[in-house]
Amino acid sequence: MAVGVPAFADPVGFPGAQGTGYPWVEQVTADLVVPPGDGKRPALVILHGSGGIDGRGAFHAAEMQRRGFATLEVLMFPPGGRPREGHHVNLTHAYGALKYLAGRDDIDPGRIAVMGFSFGANLAIRTASAPTREAFDDDLGGLRFAVHVAFYPTCWTHARLQTNPRHPQFGTFDRLTGAPVLILAGGQDDYGRPDDCARFARMLEDKPGARIDLEFYPQATHGWDGQTDRERFIYDAMAFEGRGGKVRLTPDPEIAERSRRRAADFLAGVLEP
Repeated sequence: MAVGVPAFADPVGFPGAQGTGYPWVEQVTADLVVPPGDGKRPALVILHGSGGIDGRGAFHAAEMQRRGFATLEVLMFPPGGRPREGHHVNLTHAYGALKYLAGRDDIDPGRIAVMGFSFGANLAIRTASAPTREAFDDDLGGLRFAVHVAFYPTCWTHARLQTNPRHPQFGTFDRLTGAPVLILAGGQDDYGRPDDCARFARMLEDKPGARIDLEFYPQATHGWDGQTDRERFIYDAMAFEGRGGKVRLTPDPEIAERSRRRAADFLAGVLEP
């Protein structure tokens, strides 16, 4: 694949996708970069964390653009605007981005991936659920994400959808779409226990369509690829498996680069021709 100097980001807008039983937004905004080259390219939808767009997306997008991928970083909400109802509110944004890219002449609709961080990582995992994806069938037709990459998701929130029969979304992961999923997790993440993502991955390994890879960094906190030079703490009611508390965010440039390369290699390994 020919790779040149990435183009500048273009602001774009498109309708949110409509799904049965899920909220809908009329208009979604995003930043699109399409590297120079001929033919249809693979593309990556990037979903930010609960603090809004903060530089992590650009950090990972630069590597994928270097490899010839188009990137689309979606604005789901501004800083402080995380929906109280949960990440499922923003499925309309994620699937709307998929439909928008699939409709472009320069994008291969069968090679569109999704990557998310924290809140966005939960969406990257949720969109691998076949029942969730099927709720959007009337709008998306046969479209689906070809790869899912989730940086430090709160895996315990997904596990409870399989273990709590009283949850209204119980059984969400009884079937998966068949697309490969890479979860990158840290052993010092204050949102849950160190083995939360490993337990969730084991929970899914025998489900139809499950293709789960886990990359674990024992010394990494939540947000290890933050594009700042200082540690900080935030309070989140979802920390410590929903008990609430302060969450450490310790940037680690070495782990950030390793994880960026791991994710990029995973994406390219599936999507490059």
